[in-house]
Amino acid sequence: MKKVFFFVFFCFSLGLFAQNDSIRQDELSEVVVSATRANRRTPTTFTNLRATEVNRIMVTPEIPTAIGLTPSVVTSSDNGAAIGYQSFRIRGSDATRINVTFDGVPVNDSESQAVFWANMPNLLSSLQTMQIQRGVGTSSNGAAAFGATLNMQSAQPAAEPYGQASAAYGSFNTFKLDVAAGTGRSQNGWNADMRYSLGQTDGYIDNGFVDQYSMFFTGGYSSSRRIVKMNVFHGDQKNGISWNGVPDFMILEQNNRTYNSEGLYEVREGRYDNQTDNYRQTHVHLHYIEQLSERFRLNTTLYYTRGLGYYEQYRYRDRVVRYLPDPLLPDPRPNMIRQKWLNNHLWGAIVTATYATEKTRVVFGVSGNVFDNNHYGYIIMAQNGAIEEGYEWYRNNGKKSDMSAFLKATQQIADRWFAFGDLQWRRIGYKMTGDDDDYRYITDLTFEKNYNFFNPKAGITFAISPQQRAYASFAVGRREPARADIKEAIRDRSHITSAPMPRPETLYNVETGYELNDNVWTFGANFFYMHYKNQLVNTGSLNESYYALMENVPVSYRTGIEFIFGVRPVSALQINGNLTYSSNKIKDYTALVNDADISLPRIVERYGTTNIAYSPEWVGAADVSYEIVKGLTVGLTAKYVGEQYYDNTSSADRRLDAYFVNNAIAQYQHDFKNFYAGLQLAVNNLWSADYYSNATILRGYADGSEWMERNLFPQPFRNYMVKLTVGFK
Repeated sequence: MKKVFFFVFFCFSLGLFAQNDSIRQDELSEVVVSATRANRRTPTTFTNLRATEVNRIMVTPEIPTAIGLTPSVVTSSDNGAAIGYQSFRIRGSDATRINVTFDGVPVNDSESQAVFWANMPNLLSSLQTMQIQRGVGTSSNGAAAFGATLNMQSAQPAAEPYGQASAAYGSFNTFKLDVAAGTGRSQNGWNADMRYSLGQTDGYIDNGFVDQYSMFFTGGYSSSRRIVKMNVFHGDQKNGISWNGVPDFMILEQNNRTYNSEGLYEVREGRYDNQTDNYRQTHVHLHYIEQLSERFRLNTTLYYTRGLGYYEQYRYRDRVVRYLPDPLLPDPRPNMIRQKWLNNHLWGAIVTATYATEKTRVVFGVSGNVFDNNHYGYIIMAQNGAIEEGYEWYRNNGKKSDMSAFLKATQQIADRWFAFGDLQWRRIGYKMTGDDDDYRYITDLTFEKNYNFFNPKAGITFAISPQQRAYASFAVGRREPARADIKEAIRDRSHITSAPMPRPETLYNVETGYELNDNVWTFGANFFYMHYKNQLVNTGSLNESYYALMENVPVSYRTGIEFIFGVRPVSALQINGNLTYSSNKIKDYTALVNDADISLPRIVERYGTTNIAYSPEWVGAADVSYEIVKGLTVGLTAKYVGEQYYDNTSSADRRLDAYFVNNAIAQYQHDFKNFYAGLQLAVNNLWSADYYSNATILRGYADGSEWMERNLFPQPFRNYMVKLTVGFK
C-alpha cells in the first residue's frame, strides 16, 4: 500500500503545480497513430470504439471484454473472473493471428505471436480509442494481420489538471483500484499523465486467483510543428494456473464446474499453494513527430519491451527420463516441483513519412525489431533425491528479427471516388539454439530460417454522401509459423518419420461493404471472403506449455456477411447491435492422429469438407442504454454465439453449444463545482446462462481404440460488480 499512497501523492502534486494554459494544436494521439489507421476513404472493414463508449455499458473491463460486443468477436476467460487470462477471436482467428499495436508500436510477442492481456492489466483506462480492422486490413507494424488488426490509441492529454480514483468490488472477492492524475497542458507545451492500478480476485475456477498491478505514464512536449511523446507502461501479475480447463466428466458426472486439476496432490485432498504463473512486462515508447511543411510530416518511434517471468508447477509422479538425458536413478517417477522461465528483450524502431493534400495522401514507412528470448527451467524439489534441487534441466534461445517497409496511398480520382493502394514487404529471420525441455524425444532445437513476404492491397471507396460510403478491396497477407509450431514439428520429426515442418500461410481477402452514419441512424453491411493456402488451424489440443497445437491445411476459407445497426431516436436513448453469419470450411480435411506406440505411423482419418475449429456460424451482440434523468443511466447488453466445434473433424461430440448471455448496468454520476462522483453497478450473466466459452481436446489411439480427453471452460452464473469513482477537474 505504500506504493499506492506515494503514487497518489506524486500525481496530485504534479496536478497542483501544473500551469493551466495550453497551446491549441492538432490532436496529439491521433497524429501518432494516423500512419497505421484506416479512415473513411480507406476501403477496408473497421470499427472505431471509444473508451467512453465501453465504460457506458461495462464496469472495469479488460481489453478482450471491452471489444466483446463489436462484430464477429468471441471472448473467453480462463478463470471466469473479470481479471486474469482473457482472450478473444475475430472471425475465428485467435490472438496469434491478430496484429495488435499501441500507438503504432507492436504488442504481439514475437515468438508466440500472441498477446497475453494479463501482463497489461487495466490498459483500457489509458486508452482514447481502439480501431478493429477485420480481415487483412491496412499495413501495420509487427505481427502479420491474418484475421484482424487491433490498433489502440493512448488517451489524449487533458487540457486542465485532473485527478481521479476508482475502486470496484464484486463476485469471487474481485477488487480493482485505479488512481490517475494529469498535469494538463502547460503554457510551454508540456504535459504528463499517470495511472496506477491494482487487481485481485479469487476467481470462479478453483485456484484461479489473480494478484496484479500496473503503472502507466505518458507525457511530453508539443508545439505547432513538433511533438515529443513518451509512453511507459508496466504490468506485474501472479495468477493461479487455470489454463487447462475442467475435464468434461467432472461437470457431467459430478456437477463440478469449478474443478481445477492443477497442483492437486495424489489424494486430491490438498493443492500445492504456489501453482502459479508469474510474469512482469515493461514497455517504453518514444515518439518524435515533426511537421516538416504544410504537406510533409515525419514520425519516428523507438521502443523497448522487457519481459521476465516463470510458471511453477507441482508434478505428481513425473518421469525423470523427461529431465535427464541418461537417467540412472532409483526412483524414475518422483513427485517434483519445477519452474519454466522466460527472459526476453525486444528493441525496435519505426519511421514513417506522410505527404497529404486535399486529394492525395501517401504514407511510406519502414520498421524493424529484434527479439531475444531465453527459455530455461529449474527443478525446485524432487522427492527421494531423484534430481538435484536447483538443477537446470534445459536452456534454449530464440532470436527473431522482423523488418518491413510499406507504401500506401489514397488518391481522389473523381468526384467522391477514392482509390487506395498498399504495398508491404516483410522479412523475418528466426533462429533457435539449445536443448528442448523434454528429453524423451529430442535434445537439440537448432533451427534457422528466413522468410520473405510481399503483401499487396488495393481498393476503391465511393463517398455517396458525407454520411454514407461504399467500398471494395482485395488484399493479400502472408505469415510465418510461430515458435510453438516449429518446436512441436521438430519434436514430432524426432520419432515420427512422416511429421511435416509447418509451412508459411497465405490469405487472399475480399471485402466489400456499405455504411451509413448520421445523427440518428447507423447501418452497415459487409461481405467478406477469406481464402487461405496452407492455413495453420487449431487442432483443439494444447502442448505441455499450454500453447495451441496447429496444423497446416492446404485449402480453407471463411466467408460471410456482417451487419451493424444503431439508432438514437432521442438523446437519452441509444441502441446498437451487430450480427455475423459466416461459413468457415476446410476442404478435404485429413487428420493425422498419434498412436500410443510412437514407433507406429500416425493414424490417417479422412473427413472431406469440415468446419474450422472455434469458428461459429452465427455471432451477434446488442446493447441499449437509457438516461432516466440527468446523470442516471441504465443499460442492457446481449451476446449470442452459435455452436462451434473445438477440433476440425465436425464431430458432434466435439462441439460447444450455442449460448446467449445478458448483462445489466446502472450508473449515476453527479458533477459538483470542482469535483465529481460516480457509482456503477453491473449484473453479469443476468439470467444465469449455463455455458462454456472455450474447450480443448486431446485424443489418440491405443491398441487400435480411440481415446479422448475433453476440457471445458465454464463461465460463471449470475455475478456482480460495483464501482465508485471520484475525481477533481
